[in-house]
Amino acid sequence: MTLVIAHRGASAYAPENTIAAFALAYRQGADMIELDVQPTADGVLAIFHDHTTARWDGHPRPVSRCTLADLQALDIGGERVTTLEETLAFARETGMALNVELKTAGVGARCAALLRQYDMVERTVVSSFMPVALRELAVADPAVRRGYLMGTESYRPDIRARELWPFFALSAVGAAAWHPSRELPAVTRIIPLVRRAGYAVNVWTVDDPAQMRRLVAAGATGIITNKPDVAREALAKV
Repeated sequence: MTLVIAHRGASAYAPENTIAAFALAYRQGADMIELDVQPTADGVLAIFHDHTTARWDGHPRPVSRCTLADLQALDIGGERVTTLEETLAFARETGMALNVELKTAGVGARCAALLRQYDMVERTVVSSFMPVALRELAVADPAVRRGYLMGTESYRPDIRARELWPFFALSAVGAAAWHPSRELPAVTRIIPLVRRAGYAVNVWTVDDPAQMRRLVAAGATGIITNKPDVAREALAKV
């Protein structure tokens, strides 16, 4: 069964990365919630995507220099910034699985400890674009599944080569899953090869039902989407 993974929650309909968006994703039938984690100045793991607060208050304050109170003073579409602990408690209560994206290095041990504390190791995959963050996580707790995120923004030859032939990179960090962008060239031709190599493949961020079905036909194990209700309906027809 292909997983419906709610990108920052049901973020097409509710404020991203908030408990409201996560709760709506749960109600819309998502199997898993994708969310972004980074540390605050006072050491809390907050759920926040951007590296600054500019999108929410017009001031480019780095999140790393904000306390949790600073972030929770922001108006996120009428909701407040939540924490990894609050989200883990929500997931444990609802039975929801999580895809936790680490936005920075240096927090792998804290993330792994919280997953253990909330008994969420078995229902979580931790992903990142940064191999150093994934390696830190592996050292902290090898049992935590790791997903290697890859995108399309860089045209550096080494990064392009890694995206088009991800096997060495996946092996180097001990990944359980590959998380490619839907815009990656030839992604539907690469997916079957990655699946045959034993990796899960969760593709981001896909809101078009026809594209969802093409990716599933290629072997994708998860569709990361802003619209879990649309994905649920589309995948029911596959």
